[in-house]
Amino acid sequence: MELSRRNFLKSAGAVGAVGALGGILGGCAPTSSSAKDGDVGLAETSDTALTADTVHEGQWSFEIAPDPITDFAETISTEVVVVGSGISGLCCAVSAAESGCEVIVVSAGTMPISRGGSNQAIGTKYQKEMGVDYTPKDALEHVKIEQLAGYYCMDKMKWSRWLRHSGESMDWMIDHMTNKGLKVNLEPPYADPDGTLAAPPSVHNFWNDENPLGVFQGAPLCAAAYADILVNDLGQQIYYKNRGVQLVRDDDNTGRVSAVICQREDGSYAKYEASKAVVLATGDFSKDRDMMAKYAPYAYEKFKDVLTFGEENLNFDAGMDYSGLMPGDGQKMGLWIGAAWQRVYPNPCAINGGTAGPTHAVIDNFWGINLNLNGKRFQNENTNFAFGAMSKLNQPEATAFGIWDVAYARTQEEWETLGCSYGNVTPAKPLTPEELIASWEANVESGSYFKADTLEELLDQLGGIDKKEALASIERYNAYAAQGYDEEYQVNPSLLFPISTPPFYGTKSVGSTFLCVMGGLRTNEDLQICEEDDTPIEGLYCVGTMIGDFFAGTYNFGLPGQNLGACCCTLPYLLGRDLGNL
Repeated sequence: MELSRRNFLKSAGAVGAVGALGGILGGCAPTSSSAKDGDVGLAETSDTALTADTVHEGQWSFEIAPDPITDFAETISTEVVVVGSGISGLCCAVSAAESGCEVIVVSAGTMPISRGGSNQAIGTKYQKEMGVDYTPKDALEHVKIEQLAGYYCMDKMKWSRWLRHSGESMDWMIDHMTNKGLKVNLEPPYADPDGTLAAPPSVHNFWNDENPLGVFQGAPLCAAAYADILVNDLGQQIYYKNRGVQLVRDDDNTGRVSAVICQREDGSYAKYEASKAVVLATGDFSKDRDMMAKYAPYAYEKFKDVLTFGEENLNFDAGMDYSGLMPGDGQKMGLWIGAAWQRVYPNPCAINGGTAGPTHAVIDNFWGINLNLNGKRFQNENTNFAFGAMSKLNQPEATAFGIWDVAYARTQEEWETLGCSYGNVTPAKPLTPEELIASWEANVESGSYFKADTLEELLDQLGGIDKKEALASIERYNAYAAQGYDEEYQVNPSLLFPISTPPFYGTKSVGSTFLCVMGGLRTNEDLQICEEDDTPIEGLYCVGTMIGDFFAGTYNFGLPGQNLGACCCTLPYLLGRDLGNL
Protein backbone atom coordinates (compact mmCIF):
# COMPACT_ATOMS: atom_id res chain seq x y z
CA MET A 1 0.00 0.00 0.00
CA GLU A 2 1.50 3.35 -1.01
CA LEU A 3 1.71 6.22 1.48
CA SER A 4 1.14 9.81 0.45
CA ARG A 5 4.17 11.88 -0.50
CA ARG A 6 3.09 14.63 1.88
CA ASN A 7 3.10 12.42 4.93
CA PHE A 8 6.11 10.25 4.22
CA LEU A 9 8.40 12.47 2.17
CA LYS A 10 10.87 12.54 5.03
CA SER A 11 10.69 8.85 5.86
CA ALA A 12 13.46 6.38 5.01
CA GLY A 13 11.91 5.51 1.66
CA ALA A 14 12.30 9.09 0.46
CA VAL A 15 16.09 8.91 0.55
CA GLY A 16 16.52 5.18 0.10
CA ALA A 17 19.49 5.59 -2.24
CA VAL A 18 21.47 7.65 0.23
CA GLY A 19 24.30 5.72 1.86
CA ALA A 20 25.49 5.36 5.41
CA LEU A 21 26.47 9.01 5.92
CA GLY A 22 24.54 10.54 3.05
CA GLY A 23 21.29 9.91 4.95
CA ILE A 24 22.26 12.24 7.82
CA LEU A 25 20.46 15.58 7.68
CA GLY A 26 21.02 18.90 9.46
CA GLY A 27 23.40 19.72 12.32
CA CYS A 28 26.53 17.94 11.07
CA ALA A 29 29.72 19.54 9.83
CA PRO A 30 29.47 21.17 6.36
CA THR A 31 30.54 19.12 3.40
CA SER A 32 32.72 20.11 0.51
CA SER A 33 30.92 22.18 -2.09
CA SER A 34 32.10 19.71 -4.73
CA ALA A 35 30.46 16.71 -3.01
CA LYS A 36 27.80 14.97 -5.03
CA ASP A 37 24.39 14.04 -3.64
CA GLY A 38 24.63 10.66 -1.95
CA ASP A 39 28.45 10.71 -1.53
CA VAL A 40 29.56 8.89 1.59
CA GLY A 41 32.72 8.76 3.63
CA LEU A 42 34.99 11.47 5.03
CA ALA A 43 35.25 14.85 3.35
CA GLU A 44 38.41 15.76 1.50
CA THR A 45 39.77 18.38 3.89
CA SER A 46 40.17 18.43 7.64
CA ASP A 47 37.79 21.36 8.19
CA THR A 48 34.90 19.39 6.71
CA ALA A 49 35.73 15.95 8.11
CA LEU A 50 33.32 14.32 10.51
CA THR A 51 34.63 13.86 14.01
CA ALA A 52 33.53 11.96 17.09
CA ASP A 53 31.92 15.19 18.30
CA THR A 54 29.98 15.98 15.12
CA VAL A 55 28.97 12.60 13.71
CA HIS A 56 26.10 12.20 16.20
CA GLU A 57 24.72 15.73 15.85
CA GLY A 58 22.68 15.15 12.71
CA GLN A 59 19.40 13.39 12.09
CA TRP A 60 18.64 10.59 9.71
CA SER A 61 15.65 11.03 7.47
CA PHE A 62 13.69 8.26 9.18
CA GLU A 63 14.08 10.03 12.54
CA ILE A 64 12.17 13.11 11.37
CA ALA A 65 8.47 12.86 12.11
CA PRO A 66 6.04 13.60 9.26
CA ASP A 67 3.26 16.13 9.71
CA PRO A 68 0.49 14.88 12.01
CA ILE A 69 -2.46 13.28 10.25
CA THR A 70 -5.75 14.82 11.41
CA ASP A 71 -8.23 13.90 8.68
CA PHE A 72 -9.79 10.51 9.44
CA ALA A 73 -12.38 8.65 7.43
CA GLU A 74 -13.26 6.68 10.55
CA THR A 75 -12.43 6.48 14.25
CA ILE A 76 -12.75 3.08 15.96
CA SER A 77 -12.35 2.63 19.71
CA THR A 78 -11.37 -0.49 21.64
CA GLU A 79 -9.18 -1.48 24.60
CA VAL A 80 -6.15 -3.05 22.89
CA VAL A 81 -4.93 -2.42 19.35
CA VAL A 82 -2.26 -4.77 18.02
CA VAL A 83 -0.41 -3.49 14.95
CA GLY A 84 0.64 -6.46 12.85
CA SER A 85 -0.79 -9.87 11.97
CA GLY A 86 2.33 -11.98 12.40
CA ILE A 87 2.51 -14.77 14.92
CA SER A 88 3.69 -12.55 17.81
CA GLY A 89 0.94 -9.97 17.39
CA LEU A 90 -1.77 -12.59 16.99
CA CYS A 91 -0.48 -14.60 19.96
CA CYS A 92 -0.64 -11.46 22.11
CA ALA A 93 -4.09 -10.58 20.79
CA VAL A 94 -5.51 -14.03 21.62
CA SER A 95 -3.95 -13.96 25.09
CA ALA A 96 -5.34 -10.47 25.75
CA ALA A 97 -8.80 -11.41 24.52
CA GLU A 98 -8.82 -14.50 26.70
CA SER A 99 -7.86 -12.25 29.61
CA GLY A 100 -10.99 -10.16 29.07
CA CYS A 101 -9.76 -7.39 26.76
CA GLU A 102 -11.57 -6.10 23.71
CA VAL A 103 -8.98 -6.41 20.94
CA ILE A 104 -8.52 -5.15 17.39
CA VAL A 105 -5.65 -6.23 15.13
CA VAL A 106 -4.67 -3.91 12.27
CA SER A 107 -2.32 -5.17 9.59
CA ALA A 108 -0.63 -3.81 6.48
CA GLY A 109 -0.84 -7.28 4.99
CA THR A 110 -3.76 -9.26 3.67
CA MET A 111 -3.54 -12.33 5.91
CA PRO A 112 -1.88 -13.84 8.97
CA ILE A 113 1.78 -14.48 8.20
CA SER A 114 4.98 -15.70 9.81
CA ARG A 115 8.20 -17.46 8.88
CA GLY A 116 9.91 -20.63 10.06
CA GLY A 117 8.42 -22.75 12.78
CA SER A 118 10.94 -23.66 15.51
CA ASN A 119 9.82 -22.65 19.01
CA GLN A 120 12.25 -23.06 21.89
CA ALA A 121 10.53 -23.97 25.18
CA ILE A 122 11.61 -25.75 28.34
CA GLY A 123 9.67 -28.01 30.67
CA THR A 124 6.56 -28.53 28.53
CA LYS A 125 3.94 -31.21 28.82
CA TYR A 126 4.87 -32.58 25.40
CA GLN A 127 8.48 -32.99 26.48
CA LYS A 128 7.29 -34.94 29.50
CA GLU A 129 5.04 -37.03 27.27
CA MET A 130 8.06 -37.86 25.10
CA GLY A 131 10.20 -38.73 28.13
CA VAL A 132 12.37 -35.61 27.98
CA ASP A 133 13.26 -34.43 31.48
CA TYR A 134 14.38 -30.83 30.93
CA THR A 135 13.79 -27.99 33.38
CA PRO A 136 14.79 -24.32 33.57
CA LYS A 137 17.57 -25.34 35.94
CA ASP A 138 18.91 -27.79 33.33
CA ALA A 139 18.81 -25.03 30.69
CA LEU A 140 21.07 -22.59 32.48
CA GLU A 141 24.20 -23.86 30.73
CA HIS A 142 22.62 -23.49 27.28
CA VAL A 143 21.27 -20.03 28.10
CA LYS A 144 24.66 -18.89 29.33
CA ILE A 145 26.42 -20.13 26.19
CA GLU A 146 24.07 -18.12 23.96
CA GLN A 147 24.37 -15.04 26.14
CA LEU A 148 28.16 -15.26 26.16
CA ALA A 149 28.08 -15.53 22.35
CA GLY A 150 26.22 -12.21 22.46
CA TYR A 151 29.01 -10.81 24.67
CA TYR A 152 26.58 -10.87 27.61
CA CYS A 153 25.07 -7.59 26.43
CA MET A 154 21.44 -8.56 25.96
CA ASP A 155 18.72 -7.86 28.53
CA LYS A 156 18.94 -10.83 30.91
CA MET A 157 15.68 -9.83 32.63
CA LYS A 158 13.72 -10.64 29.49
CA TRP A 159 15.59 -13.93 29.21
CA SER A 160 14.77 -14.78 32.80
CA ARG A 161 11.10 -14.08 32.21
CA TRP A 162 11.13 -16.32 29.15
CA LEU A 163 12.94 -19.12 30.99
CA ARG A 164 10.49 -19.08 33.90
CA HIS A 165 7.39 -19.10 31.72
CA SER A 166 8.31 -20.85 28.45
CA GLY A 167 6.86 -24.20 29.52
CA GLU A 168 3.59 -22.60 30.60
CA SER A 169 3.23 -20.59 27.40
CA MET A 170 4.08 -23.54 25.16
CA ASP A 171 1.51 -25.71 26.92
CA TRP A 172 -1.04 -22.95 26.21
CA MET A 173 0.05 -22.82 22.58
CA ILE A 174 -0.09 -26.62 22.20
CA ASP A 175 -3.67 -26.63 23.47
CA HIS A 176 -4.71 -23.98 20.96
CA MET A 177 -2.87 -25.44 17.99
CA THR A 178 -3.98 -29.03 18.53
CA ASN A 179 -7.58 -27.83 18.96
CA LYS A 180 -7.24 -26.38 15.46
CA GLY A 181 -6.04 -29.66 14.01
CA LEU A 182 -2.27 -29.14 14.11
CA LYS A 183 0.20 -31.69 15.42
CA VAL A 184 3.21 -30.97 17.63
CA ASN A 185 6.66 -32.50 17.59
CA LEU A 186 10.12 -31.92 19.02
CA GLU A 187 12.99 -31.30 16.66
CA PRO A 188 15.99 -33.62 17.18
CA PRO A 189 18.56 -32.70 19.83
CA TYR A 190 21.74 -30.98 18.74
CA ALA A 191 24.85 -33.10 19.18
CA ASP A 192 28.22 -31.43 19.72
CA PRO A 193 31.13 -33.76 20.56
CA ASP A 194 32.76 -30.85 22.42
CA GLY A 195 29.56 -30.26 24.41
CA THR A 196 29.62 -26.50 23.87
CA LEU A 197 26.58 -26.21 21.60
CA ALA A 198 24.91 -29.50 22.54
CA ALA A 199 21.20 -29.11 23.30
CA PRO A 200 18.43 -31.57 24.23
CA PRO A 201 15.16 -31.84 22.29
CA SER A 202 13.49 -28.59 23.35
CA VAL A 203 12.43 -27.08 20.01
CA HIS A 204 8.72 -27.50 19.28
CA ASN A 205 7.06 -27.07 15.92
CA PHE A 206 3.60 -27.61 14.50
CA TRP A 207 2.48 -29.28 11.30
CA ASN A 208 -0.30 -31.09 9.51
CA ASP A 209 -0.48 -33.71 6.79
CA GLU A 210 -0.64 -31.08 4.03
CA ASN A 211 2.32 -29.12 5.47
CA PRO A 212 4.57 -31.64 7.24
CA LEU A 213 7.72 -29.47 7.43
CA GLY A 214 6.92 -27.69 10.66
CA VAL A 215 10.43 -26.25 10.84
CA PHE A 216 9.61 -24.06 7.79
CA GLN A 217 5.83 -24.17 7.51
CA GLY A 218 4.76 -24.33 11.13
CA ALA A 219 4.75 -20.63 12.00
CA PRO A 220 2.38 -19.64 9.15
CA LEU A 221 0.06 -22.45 10.21
CA CYS A 222 0.12 -21.19 13.80
CA ALA A 223 -0.50 -17.59 12.76
CA ALA A 224 -3.54 -18.68 10.77
CA ALA A 225 -4.79 -20.70 13.73
CA TYR A 226 -4.42 -17.72 16.09
CA ALA A 227 -6.34 -15.51 13.64
CA ASP A 228 -9.14 -18.09 13.48
CA ILE A 229 -9.28 -18.27 17.28
CA LEU A 230 -9.28 -14.49 17.66
CA VAL A 231 -12.08 -13.82 15.16
CA ASN A 232 -14.25 -16.92 15.16
CA ASP A 233 -13.82 -18.20 18.71
CA LEU A 234 -13.28 -14.98 20.65
CA GLY A 235 -15.31 -12.54 18.55
CA GLN A 236 -12.57 -9.95 18.01
CA GLN A 237 -11.69 -8.14 14.78
CA ILE A 238 -8.80 -8.01 12.32
CA TYR A 239 -8.55 -5.14 9.82
CA TYR A 240 -6.23 -6.09 6.96
CA LYS A 241 -4.79 -3.60 4.44
CA ASN A 242 -4.48 -1.08 7.28
CA ARG A 243 -0.87 0.07 7.50
CA GLY A 244 0.12 1.71 10.76
CA VAL A 245 1.71 5.07 9.92
CA GLN A 246 1.56 7.22 13.08
CA LEU A 247 1.01 6.91 16.79
CA VAL A 248 -1.02 9.40 18.79
CA ARG A 249 0.68 10.39 22.03
CA ASP A 250 -1.33 12.71 24.22
CA ASP A 251 -0.22 15.97 25.86
CA ASP A 252 2.06 17.08 23.05
CA ASN A 253 4.03 13.83 22.95
CA THR A 254 4.55 13.67 26.71
CA GLY A 255 1.56 11.57 27.83
CA ARG A 256 0.23 8.12 27.04
CA VAL A 257 -0.13 6.61 23.59
CA SER A 258 -3.85 6.53 22.95
CA ALA A 259 -4.21 5.54 19.29
CA VAL A 260 -2.58 4.41 16.06
CA ILE A 261 -3.42 5.92 12.69
CA CYS A 262 -3.56 3.54 9.74
CA GLN A 263 -3.66 4.18 6.04
CA ARG A 264 -6.13 2.03 4.16
CA GLU A 265 -5.95 0.58 0.68
CA ASP A 266 -7.92 3.51 -0.79
CA GLY A 267 -5.50 6.04 0.72
CA SER A 268 -7.83 7.23 3.47
CA TYR A 269 -6.88 7.18 7.15
CA ALA A 270 -8.52 5.49 10.11
CA LYS A 271 -7.82 6.20 13.75
CA TYR A 272 -7.86 3.21 16.09
CA GLU A 273 -8.14 4.35 19.70
CA ALA A 274 -6.91 2.07 22.49
CA SER A 275 -7.94 2.73 26.08
CA LYS A 276 -5.45 0.17 27.45
CA ALA A 277 -2.61 -0.40 25.01
CA VAL A 278 -1.19 -0.14 21.52
CA VAL A 279 1.03 -3.15 20.85
CA LEU A 280 3.50 -2.84 17.96
CA ALA A 281 4.16 -6.11 16.15
CA THR A 282 5.37 -4.81 12.79
CA GLY A 283 8.53 -6.90 12.37
CA ASP A 284 11.99 -5.81 11.36
CA PHE A 285 13.48 -2.92 9.33
CA SER A 286 15.55 -4.79 6.72
CA LYS A 287 13.69 -3.15 3.82
CA ASP A 288 14.90 0.31 4.90
CA ARG A 289 18.34 1.15 3.53
CA ASP A 290 19.12 3.97 5.95
CA MET A 291 17.99 2.12 9.06
CA MET A 292 20.18 -0.83 8.07
CA ALA A 293 23.12 1.48 7.37
CA LYS A 294 22.79 3.11 10.79
CA TYR A 295 21.80 0.24 13.06
CA ALA A 296 23.20 -2.86 11.31
CA PRO A 297 26.18 -1.54 9.32
CA TYR A 298 28.06 -4.85 9.11
CA ALA A 299 25.06 -6.66 7.63
CA TYR A 300 24.28 -3.68 5.43
CA GLU A 301 27.73 -3.75 3.85
CA LYS A 302 27.69 -7.52 3.38
CA PHE A 303 24.17 -7.77 1.96
CA LYS A 304 23.35 -4.38 0.40
CA ASP A 305 23.58 -5.84 -3.09
CA VAL A 306 21.19 -8.66 -2.17
CA LEU A 307 18.58 -6.79 -0.15
CA THR A 308 15.91 -4.93 -2.12
CA PHE A 309 15.13 -1.66 -0.38
CA GLY A 310 12.30 0.81 -0.78
CA GLU A 311 8.53 1.07 -0.84
CA GLU A 312 8.28 -0.40 -4.32
CA ASN A 313 9.73 -3.69 -3.07
CA LEU A 314 7.47 -4.16 -0.04
CA ASN A 315 5.44 -7.31 0.43
CA PHE A 316 3.70 -7.40 3.78
CA ASP A 317 2.69 -11.01 3.13
CA ALA A 318 6.29 -12.16 2.61
CA GLY A 319 7.31 -15.62 3.76
CA MET A 320 10.91 -16.87 3.78
CA ASP A 321 12.19 -13.98 1.68
CA TYR A 322 15.95 -13.48 1.80
CA SER A 323 15.91 -10.05 0.15
CA GLY A 324 14.69 -8.20 3.28
CA LEU A 325 11.32 -8.32 4.99
CA MET A 326 9.75 -5.23 6.58
CA PRO A 327 10.36 -1.44 6.42
CA GLY A 328 10.55 -0.65 10.14
CA ASP A 329 7.14 1.02 10.40
CA GLY A 330 6.78 0.32 14.13
CA GLN A 331 10.31 1.43 14.94
CA LYS A 332 9.82 4.72 13.08
CA MET A 333 6.45 5.44 14.68
CA GLY A 334 8.02 4.90 18.08
CA LEU A 335 10.98 7.18 17.38
CA TRP A 336 8.64 9.96 16.22
CA ILE A 337 6.83 10.10 19.57
CA GLY A 338 9.94 9.97 21.77
CA ALA A 339 10.90 6.29 22.12
CA ALA A 340 14.59 5.48 22.56
CA TRP A 341 16.58 3.03 20.51
CA GLN A 342 17.81 -0.18 22.11
CA ARG A 343 21.19 -0.24 23.84
CA VAL A 344 22.72 -3.15 21.90
CA TYR A 345 24.65 -1.94 18.88
CA PRO A 346 24.82 -2.93 16.14
CA ASN A 347 21.49 -4.69 15.84
CA PRO A 348 22.05 -8.43 15.46
CA CYS A 349 20.80 -10.20 12.35
CA ALA A 350 19.65 -13.70 11.43
CA ILE A 351 22.46 -14.78 9.10
CA ASN A 352 22.90 -18.45 8.18
CA GLY A 353 24.73 -20.63 5.73
CA GLY A 354 28.14 -21.96 6.69
CA THR A 355 30.28 -24.18 4.49
CA ALA A 356 28.01 -26.47 2.49
CA GLY A 357 28.25 -30.24 2.54
CA PRO A 358 26.55 -33.24 4.15
CA THR A 359 25.70 -32.13 7.67
CA HIS A 360 25.22 -34.32 10.72
CA ALA A 361 22.31 -32.09 11.76
CA VAL A 362 20.10 -29.67 9.83
CA ILE A 363 21.59 -26.59 11.54
CA ASP A 364 25.22 -27.73 11.24
CA ASN A 365 28.12 -26.25 9.41
CA PHE A 366 29.80 -28.97 7.33
CA TRP A 367 32.08 -30.78 9.80
CA GLY A 368 34.59 -32.01 7.20
CA ILE A 369 37.44 -29.88 5.88
CA ASN A 370 36.51 -26.23 5.17
CA LEU A 371 38.77 -24.41 2.71
CA ASN A 372 38.80 -20.85 1.38
CA LEU A 373 39.81 -19.59 -2.05
CA ASN A 374 43.45 -19.68 -0.96
CA GLY A 375 43.13 -23.40 -0.32
CA LYS A 376 43.53 -22.96 3.44
CA ARG A 377 41.40 -24.11 6.34
CA PHE A 378 39.90 -21.14 8.15
CA GLN A 379 38.11 -22.42 11.27
CA ASN A 380 37.35 -25.30 13.60
CA GLU A 381 34.68 -26.87 11.41
CA ASN A 382 32.67 -28.21 14.34
CA THR A 383 30.12 -25.41 14.63
CA ASN A 384 26.60 -24.60 13.51
CA PHE A 385 25.50 -22.84 10.34
CA ALA A 386 25.06 -19.44 12.03
CA PHE A 387 28.58 -19.22 13.41
CA GLY A 388 29.91 -20.88 10.25
CA ALA A 389 28.19 -18.22 8.16
CA MET A 390 29.87 -15.38 10.04
CA SER A 391 33.25 -17.02 9.56
CA LYS A 392 32.66 -17.58 5.85
CA LEU A 393 31.57 -13.98 5.29
CA ASN A 394 35.04 -12.86 6.36
CA GLN A 395 36.86 -15.12 3.89
CA PRO A 396 38.06 -13.92 0.47
CA GLU A 397 34.96 -13.30 -1.65
CA ALA A 398 32.91 -14.90 1.17
CA THR A 399 33.60 -18.25 -0.46
CA ALA A 400 34.12 -21.69 1.10
CA PHE A 401 34.70 -25.21 -0.17
CA GLY A 402 33.73 -28.45 1.52
CA ILE A 403 35.51 -31.65 0.46
CA TRP A 404 34.89 -35.26 1.57
CA ASP A 405 35.06 -38.84 0.31
CA VAL A 406 32.51 -41.62 -0.12
CA ALA A 407 33.46 -43.13 3.25
CA TYR A 408 32.13 -40.00 4.98
CA ALA A 409 28.61 -41.39 4.57
CA ARG A 410 29.43 -44.16 7.03
CA THR A 411 30.65 -41.91 9.81
CA GLN A 412 27.22 -42.29 11.38
CA GLU A 413 24.33 -44.71 10.95
CA GLU A 414 21.54 -42.14 10.50
CA TRP A 415 21.59 -38.70 8.92
CA GLU A 416 19.08 -36.09 10.02
CA THR A 417 17.09 -34.43 7.27
CA LEU A 418 14.87 -31.36 7.21
CA GLY A 419 11.63 -32.18 9.04
CA CYS A 420 12.98 -35.02 11.17
CA SER A 421 11.66 -35.22 14.71
CA TYR A 422 12.48 -36.64 18.09
CA GLY A 423 10.86 -40.06 18.25
CA ASN A 424 10.32 -40.06 14.45
CA VAL A 425 6.72 -38.84 14.72
CA THR A 426 6.81 -36.75 11.52
CA PRO A 427 6.81 -38.09 7.95
CA ALA A 428 10.46 -37.10 7.41
CA LYS A 429 12.87 -39.85 8.50
CA PRO A 430 16.66 -39.97 8.82
CA LEU A 431 18.66 -41.26 5.87
CA THR A 432 20.78 -44.40 5.86
CA PRO A 433 24.34 -44.08 4.51
CA GLU A 434 23.20 -45.62 1.23
CA GLU A 435 20.31 -43.15 0.94
CA LEU A 436 22.69 -40.30 1.77
CA ILE A 437 25.08 -41.29 -1.03
CA ALA A 438 22.13 -41.44 -3.39
CA SER A 439 21.25 -37.87 -2.42
CA TRP A 440 24.83 -36.82 -3.16
CA GLU A 441 24.53 -38.33 -6.62
CA ALA A 442 21.32 -36.39 -7.19
CA ASN A 443 23.10 -33.21 -6.13
CA VAL A 444 25.91 -33.97 -8.58
CA GLU A 445 23.29 -34.31 -11.33
CA SER A 446 21.73 -30.96 -10.33
CA GLY A 447 25.11 -29.22 -10.22
CA SER A 448 25.18 -28.35 -6.51
CA TYR A 449 27.80 -31.04 -5.72
CA PHE A 450 30.91 -32.08 -7.64
CA LYS A 451 32.36 -35.57 -7.91
CA ALA A 452 35.65 -37.00 -9.16
CA ASP A 453 37.89 -40.06 -8.80
CA THR A 454 40.89 -37.95 -7.78
CA LEU A 455 41.28 -34.91 -5.58
CA GLU A 456 43.13 -33.09 -8.35
CA GLU A 457 40.23 -33.57 -10.73
CA LEU A 458 37.73 -32.54 -8.06
CA LEU A 459 39.60 -29.31 -7.34
CA ASP A 460 39.67 -28.53 -11.06
CA GLN A 461 35.89 -28.93 -11.16
CA LEU A 462 35.37 -26.71 -8.10
CA GLY A 463 37.23 -23.86 -9.77
CA GLY A 464 38.80 -20.77 -8.28
CA ILE A 465 40.55 -22.50 -5.39
CA ASP A 466 44.34 -22.54 -5.06
CA LYS A 467 44.88 -26.17 -6.05
CA LYS A 468 48.39 -26.56 -4.66
CA GLU A 469 47.51 -25.14 -1.26
CA ALA A 470 44.26 -27.13 -1.12
CA LEU A 471 46.11 -30.42 -1.73
CA ALA A 472 48.60 -29.51 0.99
CA SER A 473 45.78 -28.64 3.40
CA ILE A 474 44.05 -31.97 2.70
CA GLU A 475 47.33 -33.83 3.21
CA ARG A 476 47.82 -32.18 6.61
CA TYR A 477 44.18 -32.85 7.51
CA ASN A 478 44.61 -36.54 6.71
CA ALA A 479 47.72 -36.64 8.88
CA TYR A 480 45.79 -35.09 11.76
CA ALA A 481 43.07 -37.72 11.33
CA ALA A 482 45.68 -40.50 11.42
CA GLN A 483 47.34 -39.19 14.58
CA GLY A 484 44.07 -38.23 16.28
CA TYR A 485 45.04 -34.61 16.90
CA ASP A 486 44.33 -31.51 14.81
CA GLU A 487 47.37 -29.26 15.19
CA GLU A 488 45.71 -26.32 13.42
CA TYR A 489 42.21 -25.98 14.89
CA GLN A 490 41.96 -28.73 17.52
CA VAL A 491 38.83 -30.25 16.00
CA ASN A 492 37.46 -33.02 18.19
CA PRO A 493 39.28 -36.25 17.17
CA SER A 494 35.95 -38.04 16.73
CA LEU A 495 35.24 -35.72 13.79
CA LEU A 496 38.54 -36.12 11.94
CA PHE A 497 37.74 -38.33 8.96
CA PRO A 498 40.47 -38.89 6.34
CA ILE A 499 39.67 -37.84 2.78
CA SER A 500 41.17 -40.88 1.07
CA THR A 501 38.48 -43.20 -0.35
CA PRO A 502 37.31 -42.32 -3.87
CA PRO A 503 35.08 -41.11 -5.29
CA PHE A 504 35.53 -37.66 -3.80
CA TYR A 505 32.83 -35.01 -3.44
CA GLY A 506 32.94 -31.26 -3.02
CA THR A 507 30.89 -28.10 -2.79
CA LYS A 508 31.50 -24.43 -3.42
CA SER A 509 29.33 -22.00 -1.49
CA VAL A 510 29.41 -18.24 -1.85
CA GLY A 511 28.01 -15.83 0.70
CA SER A 512 25.39 -16.52 3.34
CA THR A 513 21.67 -15.97 3.72
CA PHE A 514 20.14 -12.98 5.46
CA LEU A 515 16.59 -13.31 6.81
CA CYS A 516 15.98 -10.37 9.14
CA VAL A 517 17.43 -7.88 11.59
CA MET A 518 16.53 -8.23 15.25
CA GLY A 519 15.36 -5.60 17.72
CA GLY A 520 14.69 -1.90 17.60
CA LEU A 521 13.02 0.26 20.22
CA ARG A 522 14.12 0.17 23.84
CA THR A 523 11.92 -2.33 25.62
CA ASN A 524 11.78 -3.31 29.29
CA GLU A 525 11.06 -6.80 30.64
CA ASP A 526 7.30 -6.10 30.60
CA LEU A 527 7.56 -5.17 26.88
CA GLN A 528 6.83 -1.51 27.54
CA ILE A 529 8.57 0.81 25.07
CA CYS A 530 10.73 3.33 26.89
CA GLU A 531 12.20 6.79 26.55
CA GLU A 532 15.93 7.54 26.69
CA ASP A 533 15.94 7.60 30.52
CA ASP A 534 14.15 4.21 30.54
CA THR A 535 10.83 5.71 31.58
CA PRO A 536 8.06 3.56 30.05
CA ILE A 537 5.77 5.31 27.58
CA GLU A 538 2.33 4.64 28.98
CA GLY A 539 0.11 2.60 26.73
CA LEU A 540 2.83 1.50 24.25
CA TYR A 541 4.29 -2.01 23.97
CA CYS A 542 5.98 -4.19 21.38
CA VAL A 543 6.32 -7.91 20.67
CA GLY A 544 8.12 -10.20 18.26
CA THR A 545 11.25 -9.54 16.27
CA MET A 546 11.20 -5.82 17.11
CA ILE A 547 11.68 -6.32 20.89
CA GLY A 548 14.79 -4.33 21.79
CA ASP A 549 17.90 -5.81 23.41
CA PHE A 550 16.81 -9.44 23.45
CA PHE A 551 19.69 -10.54 21.20
CA ALA A 552 23.24 -9.34 20.64
CA GLY A 553 26.09 -10.21 18.29
CA THR A 554 24.31 -12.48 15.81
CA TYR A 555 21.29 -14.76 15.95
CA ASN A 556 23.41 -17.81 16.68
CA PHE A 557 21.20 -20.91 17.14
CA GLY A 558 22.90 -21.70 20.44
CA LEU A 559 19.28 -22.20 21.47
CA PRO A 560 17.49 -22.97 18.19
CA GLY A 561 14.07 -21.41 17.81
CA GLN A 562 14.68 -18.77 20.44
CA ASN A 563 13.13 -15.85 18.54
CA LEU A 564 9.84 -17.62 17.87
CA GLY A 565 9.85 -19.35 21.25
CA ALA A 566 10.60 -16.30 23.37
CA CYS A 567 9.88 -13.11 21.42
CA CYS A 568 6.92 -14.42 19.42
CA CYS A 569 5.35 -16.89 21.87
CA THR A 570 6.19 -16.62 25.58
CA LEU A 571 6.63 -12.86 25.98
CA PRO A 572 3.57 -11.92 23.84
CA TYR A 573 1.50 -14.49 25.75
CA LEU A 574 2.57 -12.92 29.05
CA LEU A 575 1.88 -9.40 27.77
CA GLY A 576 -1.63 -10.35 26.69
CA ARG A 577 -2.29 -11.80 30.11
CA ASP A 578 -0.87 -8.71 31.81
CA LEU A 579 -3.05 -6.37 29.73
CA GLY A 580 -6.10 -8.13 31.08
CA ASN A 581 -5.07 -7.05 34.58
CA LEU A 582 -4.77 -3.34 33.75
